[in-house]
Amino acid sequence: MKETEKIFFDALHKDRSDSADTFEKPSTREMWRSIVEKYSDQAHFIYELIQNADDAGATTARFILEPERLIFAHNGKRHFSISSPENEDRDSKEGHLGDINAITGIAFSNKKTQENKIGKFGVGFKAVFQYTATPRIYDPESRFRIDRYIVPTEIDNDFPGRRPEETLFVFPFDHKDRNPQETYADIESKLKALSHPILFLTNLLDISFEIGSLIGLYGKSILEQYEYNDDTVAEKICLMHNCGNDIISKYLWLFTRYDNGLKYSVGFFIDEKNHLLPVNEPAFCFFPTKETTGLSFLIHAPFLLTDSREGIRAGIAHNNHLISLLAKLAGTSLLYLRNIGEGSSSRIINDNIVSIIPIDEDAFCGLDDTNRVSFMPFYTEIKHIFDTERIIPTRTGYTTVKNAYWAAVPFLAELFSDEQLADICENKNAKWAFVSLGRDEVLRNNRELFSYIDSITTTGLNEDHLVRGRYTGYSYTRTKDIEGIKSDFIESQNTEWLHKFYKWLSETAHRTELAKIAPIFLDQDSKAAAAYGSNGEHLMLFLPTADISGYRTVREDLLRNKDTLDLIRKIGVTHPSIRDQIYNVIIPQYKKNGVIDTASHFLLFFKYYCHQCPQDEVDEFIAEIKDCAFLSCYKAEDAKMYRGKASIMYFPTDELTKYFETKPSTWFVSYDEYLAIVGASNEKHLKSFLIELGVKKSVSIYSKELEWGEAYSRQDLPTPYSTIPRNYTEPYIDGCKELISYIVENESVEKSVILWNQLLEIIDRSSYGGLELRLRGTCRYFYYTGRQTGFVSANATLLKTSRWLMDSDGNFAIPSEITLARLSDEYDIDNENLAGLLSFLSISEEAEEVDEPEDDTNLTDVQREKMQFADLARKYDISPEEAEEMFREKAEQKKRMTQAMYTPDDYETIDDIWETDDDSTGGENEGTESSNDDSSKTPTKRIPKATSKVAKDIIKRTSSSPLEYEAPPANEPDDVDEDEFIPSPVNFSRKAELEKEKAAKAIDRIAYQEELQQRALDAQKYSYGWFKVLLELEALNSNTNNLNSKEVSISFSRVEREPGTHRTLVLKQPNRYIPQFMEELADIPLQLRFGEQTKTLAIEVANIKSYTLRVKLKSHVDISDLDFSIITEARIDAKSPVFLLEELRKQFMALDYEDDYDMQENLCENIEFIFGPPGTGKTTHLAKNVLMPLIQGADQLKVLVLTPTNKSADVLVRRIMDVLKGDTSYNDWLIRFGGTGDEVIEQSPVYRDKTFDIRTLNKSVTVTTIARFPYDFFMPQGVRIFLNGINWDYIVIDEASMIPLVNIIYPLYKKTPQKFIIAGDPFQIEPITSVDLWKNENIYTMVELDSFVEPHTIPHDYKVELLTTQYRSIPSVGSIFSQFAYGGILQHYRDESDRRTLNLDTSFNIESLNIIKFPVSKYESIYRCKRLQHSSSYQVYCALFTFEYASYFAKAIAKANSGQLFRIGIIAPYRAQADLIEKLIGSEDVPSEIDIQVGTIHGFQGDECDIIFAVFNTPPTITSGKDMFLNKRNIINVSISRAKDYLFIIMPDDHTENINNLRLVKRVEQLVKSSNSYSEMLTPGLEDMMFGSSTYLEDNSFSTGHQSVNVYGLPEKCYEIRSEDAAVDIQIHRPMKTTTTAIEKIESMQSNLSVSNADATLPESVDFFWLDEKLKACPYEKAQLSVQAVPVVKKNGATKKLNMLVCPTCKKRYIVRTGIPESIHLSDYCISGHEVSLQPKTIAATVRVPKTTNLVHSPKYGDGRITARTERDGKMWITVQFSSKTTTYDEEMAFRSKALIRRK
Repeated sequence: MKETEKIFFDALHKDRSDSADTFEKPSTREMWRSIVEKYSDQAHFIYELIQNADDAGATTARFILEPERLIFAHNGKRHFSISSPENEDRDSKEGHLGDINAITGIAFSNKKTQENKIGKFGVGFKAVFQYTATPRIYDPESRFRIDRYIVPTEIDNDFPGRRPEETLFVFPFDHKDRNPQETYADIESKLKALSHPILFLTNLLDISFEIGSLIGLYGKSILEQYEYNDDTVAEKICLMHNCGNDIISKYLWLFTRYDNGLKYSVGFFIDEKNHLLPVNEPAFCFFPTKETTGLSFLIHAPFLLTDSREGIRAGIAHNNHLISLLAKLAGTSLLYLRNIGEGSSSRIINDNIVSIIPIDEDAFCGLDDTNRVSFMPFYTEIKHIFDTERIIPTRTGYTTVKNAYWAAVPFLAELFSDEQLADICENKNAKWAFVSLGRDEVLRNNRELFSYIDSITTTGLNEDHLVRGRYTGYSYTRTKDIEGIKSDFIESQNTEWLHKFYKWLSETAHRTELAKIAPIFLDQDSKAAAAYGSNGEHLMLFLPTADISGYRTVREDLLRNKDTLDLIRKIGVTHPSIRDQIYNVIIPQYKKNGVIDTASHFLLFFKYYCHQCPQDEVDEFIAEIKDCAFLSCYKAEDAKMYRGKASIMYFPTDELTKYFETKPSTWFVSYDEYLAIVGASNEKHLKSFLIELGVKKSVSIYSKELEWGEAYSRQDLPTPYSTIPRNYTEPYIDGCKELISYIVENESVEKSVILWNQLLEIIDRSSYGGLELRLRGTCRYFYYTGRQTGFVSANATLLKTSRWLMDSDGNFAIPSEITLARLSDEYDIDNENLAGLLSFLSISEEAEEVDEPEDDTNLTDVQREKMQFADLARKYDISPEEAEEMFREKAEQKKRMTQAMYTPDDYETIDDIWETDDDSTGGENEGTESSNDDSSKTPTKRIPKATSKVAKDIIKRTSSSPLEYEAPPANEPDDVDEDEFIPSPVNFSRKAELEKEKAAKAIDRIAYQEELQQRALDAQKYSYGWFKVLLELEALNSNTNNLNSKEVSISFSRVEREPGTHRTLVLKQPNRYIPQFMEELADIPLQLRFGEQTKTLAIEVANIKSYTLRVKLKSHVDISDLDFSIITEARIDAKSPVFLLEELRKQFMALDYEDDYDMQENLCENIEFIFGPPGTGKTTHLAKNVLMPLIQGADQLKVLVLTPTNKSADVLVRRIMDVLKGDTSYNDWLIRFGGTGDEVIEQSPVYRDKTFDIRTLNKSVTVTTIARFPYDFFMPQGVRIFLNGINWDYIVIDEASMIPLVNIIYPLYKKTPQKFIIAGDPFQIEPITSVDLWKNENIYTMVELDSFVEPHTIPHDYKVELLTTQYRSIPSVGSIFSQFAYGGILQHYRDESDRRTLNLDTSFNIESLNIIKFPVSKYESIYRCKRLQHSSSYQVYCALFTFEYASYFAKAIAKANSGQLFRIGIIAPYRAQADLIEKLIGSEDVPSEIDIQVGTIHGFQGDECDIIFAVFNTPPTITSGKDMFLNKRNIINVSISRAKDYLFIIMPDDHTENINNLRLVKRVEQLVKSSNSYSEMLTPGLEDMMFGSSTYLEDNSFSTGHQSVNVYGLPEKCYEIRSEDAAVDIQIHRPMKTTTTAIEKIESMQSNLSVSNADATLPESVDFFWLDEKLKACPYEKAQLSVQAVPVVKKNGATKKLNMLVCPTCKKRYIVRTGIPESIHLSDYCISGHEVSLQPKTIAATVRVPKTTNLVHSPKYGDGRITARTERDGKMWITVQFSSKTTTYDEEMAFRSKALIRRK
């Protein structure tokens, strides 16, 4: 050390000593600790030493770790310097501070002006003091140690072993708080695991270390190097790490750039084959920091670090700039890696690149986050590279986004080459991208990766798209963007590939279905052909046959391949049949309009129609051929024969032949010719065939549009003002004009009578409105909107004004000039349609005008009588045949009686009834005059005067107009308490008055309803008038037009507390249907009955699920002390909210459109539909992808969400809350308005009442029920803010299929938001309405959205978002409802391996899909399908079987899966069947692990279970009608789409009469059987499995009628059934585990459907002895033992046989302990085992139990007390009294089996 340096050193020593004295004071002592312990990694000083070595220019460094010290040395060229301590502040700022000054200073650095340096001897070096107290430094020019942290003290001697020009540090382990062993271990582990210590250093090339005998090395070498024009340097580096014998080499590509001298780098690790490897490394600032990047590659830059040098400082411009540069470098580096790989033998960038690059944007914080460092630029820059560059990996190279196609499964990219893909997509540059990553699998397992790849590929393709193509866009923009496989594609492929393709298609049922209508086969001419027509129903391709003329057949060489032949057979390709000949050969001839030989066609069509056409295809077949001109016909004007369509022809009946004589151009079918062909025995079928084709058996009415010239010349047409030309449509009766002209000209009575009869026939065929309506023309015009008005047609005018009717004098006159009395006798006036014709022709019936109003109903007397007779027949269950016989006998009897009782003066005519008392004389005189004038006239029907008097009195009481009808309060007769054996006196006057009042009210009501019905029928469907009338009918039918509300009383037989809630109850087993309006009520009283006691609670809100009512009690109600198990009845008496329909009707009327305003045609354009099939997460989609983006993307926004029920509103609100997870910001904008049944929502801030001021929120989402929209409001400070008055930006309607159409139409026309969003599924449950005319109408029927595969709508082609991934069911289950209702295009999120295992033995034979078939019989009682009065069907056997099997199944699952919860759902189509099964299940003790829910289809919509039993019991008669309940698609669809893992279809067996009429159920069966894994079972076999007898249920059932009075004793059969039209009772009794000494009273449940469960005596137990091993001889008698099947009764009542060893001498039975099969559980049997004992038996003494032990506990009944003991049959029986019951036990058995436990 030089003299000057010596002086500086001494001065520095003194200065630092003074400072140390200061810092050792108590007030500043902690400062040292904070400086020394800045690093959480206490061995981080090693990196500081390495860094300083590199800054000193060292190329090599070495560590030597010894037990007492650490030695570090390097060969740096720069050595320690020293400067004057007096100038340290200036030197530090100017960068001239001495090294010794810096290393002994605090926060000094001698490199502050050199930003690209790490910094030397600053705070970082102080970390060494965590291990040492006196570090020593040996330098060629100076040697010193550091005491007291900062005091340099000179050392005299050099360190032995220091190499020349080497700087060496010694760190003795002399820290007072650390022992050397701990320090040694820390440093050893650090030295062995340094993280790339020299990778980013400038000078150091290697670092060695010695730890005892272990020698290690860190080194690096550059293997390849490239320089690019943008100053990027790429280096392939090998990093070596040698630790003893372990040598590790790592390779990476390092890309480096400089920015103003600052070096920054990005590194990608690779394996030896140049494949990229993801790494999890922090950001580097020469050495690793603790800053997590979220990247899978290395980044390095000279960041500004935190004081501890462990983190990067956030919010610093310098650091943000460096990150931006690094991100750009990372993106460019990927392109360089691509180029390097393309230039070598192996690609560097392949499908694995997605594990290297950042793919989840949400994983990075924003750039504006000042608390954290944002690495978002890396995501942005790399995403830009993939969006714009040719870097997306394909099988052999790379492509761009627009040419990248992503396969749903990897095999698609194997099967279809890139060239084939290009042909299918019509994109010559198309390539498969990411070929090793299946799109579907990525979607299931990694949503973020899916979204990323999906965004950088042009589209994803699945098997459907490739085979059939794909459409995109809407309306006129809808295009087929993927063509799919076309004919020319197939024709260009080689045979080898085709066979491979066919094999692939045959592997799954779905692909096989796809293959049906795609042109994928080659025919005999090597042309591509589809197997079926476009609708997938008619076979178009056939197997080769001898005569192939007219057919396309499969090319024969294709059939030689087994896989191809297998596919063809699966598809159903066969040899041609008659059906095929018709559809493929004959019908196409007619469509080509060529010359056709029709001679044989008729007979072929007729035979197929009669004998081979399936019932459900008849309509389709007729529709196909009715437009074919194959029928032979003729016309009177010439003798030629023609062929034509049936629709132009008439039957050649005498009446029609004569009628059309005046129009000889009329066509008649050659009926006689065809009758001769088919034979007289088939005449009935012939007529039916011709009629269905369209041949008419009576005169038709046609319509024509008037030409402009004709319309202009007509003076009788209306001419309303119109801005476009008016259009006139006029109806006319075929041949009427010609016939009237002939009658008038020739005065032909014959033709006149013929015309009269045909008019009566037309009226008979007409519905409401008669001839007046049918002959009314329509004028359509436009004035602001489309309008129409009616006019009287020319035919109607001609019939009314021409002289074509003959009077009684033989003169022809205009109809209005003739009265009925004056009409000629030639005309039929006894026809029931006479009144309609008289009214149309204005023919008077000669009735005097009277003061009483006439009956304006459109019912004739005959019609009224028919209605009355039908009601009576239905009431007394009389068949039509029985009724006809009774009426005939009654008519004869009445005729005889009236002839004996009355004289002619006692009769009046019907016309007389309408006369008043004042005019009665005149009436009688007119009647006399009339009879004198024409004694030969057919007498008018005469009625006894007594009857006439009563009829007059009733008519006087009716209303003057049917539209004025109001239902007055009924006057009920007095309630007289009399004994039936002492007849009560009858006040006949009072009785007569009541009956007259009743009849008058009925007439008024019928007239009013008929008027409304007629107006609805007359109105155009979906017009404003149509809606108004139907709303009024709905209100009338619901009694809501009466302001006095109707009271509804419902009783429930079961009450349960909902798990996890404090005040929510579930009320079950109601005695009637629960009306939907219950959800809109509040403060309803609930009365609970406990035996003789009652308790009344207040309900705050109710929620309906099928026939279960979920009620939430008001907050002050305390139910903690209630025992719900002893409740016998819960009753609700509530008044229906009359205002709901009434308010809707009033608000709808206020829209004030014209009645003919078309509300379908004028629907707004701003509607979007979300089509969400079952399990597709529609609610989650609404919450996450619709509502959340709306609310997050706007500052000012108001959204209204309307749902059908409170429950669906609650579900949506909870889903929104769940989507945001822990973020409760929804409290600021989410509003739940109305009643809620969710306690979590109720207690949260989102639940708002009427007082809330919605105006205070800038943005909000309000969720409520759609019923509230017309009338409800917020009312802050007394100001009413109506829901329908707020200007909503968006209105969302959820579960739209369940909402009545008018409820949706009202907001659609009331409000004009930016957009309506309507979510739902048209293939699920339809709305419930009471008026038949719109019972199946909802928004989907109105816009005609009826296809999931190709959704189209009217009047606009609305956007329809399809949710195509279902998350509920495993694929085998999901594919059933996907194919059934959704065209098979649903994707399945779950995998088949996700299915829950049941762990049952193979005897159950359970698959994911299971069919169980049960027998049906018309005659045998429990097998017979029956119907209750309310038209709900049930079958006892099906109910019993389902109950027994589900119980058996549940117990087996519980036993095999202890502690696991399973949900089983049983869905029945009819409420009676569901009630029956539900109450049967309720009588059973189901294991707590199993939750069994039973309900109707309506109750299960939106629900799901692990296991579903879909029970399809049938009505008494299975008809072929499409309106049959089980033939409705939505009913079946909901049933089969609730199952998550297992689906059971319980259906009638194949012997059931008309089973094929269950078209949809059979279709489900076919779909199940087309799957790869299903099980089919018959109930007798399952009975045998459960009970040991295939006829157990029948043998153990007794069925009888339900008597008026029933007293139930102990049943003699297991199931005792009593049924009638209104009720079904079932009693069940089984052997129980305990014996009872007295039979308890059995009470029948007082409801329409009840199930009771009675205890019965346990069958005698079978005794046996245990053997430890199998013996040949009896232990007692030594006789030979033989194996015998011993009958044993199971505890469920079934008789089974168990194999036992039996001694022939003593008859003792034995069971070997080790020989019991695992499937047999002896605890299920009534048997008793004993140990073999050969010792002499002793008689046990009677044990007297002290009184202190009389206290017992039962796990079932709780605590009890023994009250009596009785010895009987050698056993001691005890009687135990519990709080709820008293019962008797076998004492020994009870305590041994733990049924009872003694307590102190």
